[in-house]
Amino acid sequence: MNAGGTAPRIVGIGAIFIDDIVLPDGRTHMAQPGGGVLHALMGAALWDERPGIVAPVGQGLPDEVRALLEAHFDTRGLVQLPIPQIRAWQIFEDDGTRRELFRVRETEPFTRGAQPEHLPEVYRGSQGYYLLQGFDDIRTWSHTLSGLVLWEPLQQVMLLENREPMRAVLRECRIDVISPNLVEAQAVYGALTPDELLTAFFDDGAQIVALRMGEQGSLLGRRATGERQYIPAFPVHQVVDQTGAGNTYCGGLLCGLVNGKTLAEAGAAAAVAASFCIEGVGALRANSIQRAERDRRFRQIQQYSRA
Repeated sequence: MNAGGTAPRIVGIGAIFIDDIVLPDGRTHMAQPGGGVLHALMGAALWDERPGIVAPVGQGLPDEVRALLEAHFDTRGLVQLPIPQIRAWQIFEDDGTRRELFRVRETEPFTRGAQPEHLPEVYRGSQGYYLLQGFDDIRTWSHTLSGLVLWEPLQQVMLLENREPMRAVLRECRIDVISPNLVEAQAVYGALTPDELLTAFFDDGAQIVALRMGEQGSLLGRRATGERQYIPAFPVHQVVDQTGAGNTYCGGLLCGLVNGKTLAEAGAAAAVAASFCIEGVGALRANSIQRAERDRRFRQIQQYSRA
């Protein structure tokens, strides 16, 4: 592991997955690079960042996936494991639900993701970090990192019985931004409105909340100032694949905040990233997006955002 050189401004921590996607109409898209951290960092790369990635990878990682990682990211944080690369069926139903079926026996090193001992020393000087984690791992990581921390909670921990653990993490750990989706937030706090959900998160200790609501857009708030911003979703012509759109949003949001953008500007950057993600299959290929179209979408979303 090369610990020299300049720290990337943004770092994502997680694991790389290979997804075999099955859509409701029976179409399949095999061997798609995935994992929340990959999607998130593509959302940052869209805005001209070259983020660092900290993630285990296994034997048999396709050459084209490794090339994709090296084209977009600083890969000094990749950790090679002596076990097969994790691969999973991602089966989507007509109602939008998804089932994940692993295709390898040994999954725990990937499902748990990178650990603090995997963090290259040079990455400790980065300005922002994305983590898709449960309660235990976000506790560990929040005490390790010094930059801005954006936490996307794992779907599996977003349960009604976990209100107290959520409150404890938000009050005891240094987490700058939390970004659940609407369904996950309501699973913890009940059938509240988006505004009520932000209030509940703030009551539990959250500093900045970015509530993702799919085609309804997103609602962002900052506890310290009381500011709240509604960000519309960009109206794409056709939704091709929603895999990773929420992660991609988080990466765009983190990039905006690290670069000193306002909540409205960072939220617009996040929405633009998500819009490109859902127009294609699998992870966004940030270097294939025309910057003029990216900037046009950013201006359009800003025009319709409201406090």
